[in-house]
Amino acid sequence: MLDQVVVDADIESVSCNGGDDDVGHPTVYYNFGEKSEVVCGYCGKKFLKKKNNHE
Repeated sequence: MLDQVVVDADIESVSCNGGDDDVGHPTVYYNFGEKSEVVCGYCGKKFLKKKNNHE
């Protein structure tokens, strides 16, 4: 699974469970910190922060 999810610029953390079906994985949480993207270590789903209009 190589999905991408775009989240609001003010989001600091995300969670991933691999989906709602039987092929999911344990729920994991990731903090963005200073990064604009994080990738799930289980399924490879990429979480991207929206660009802030003030940048």
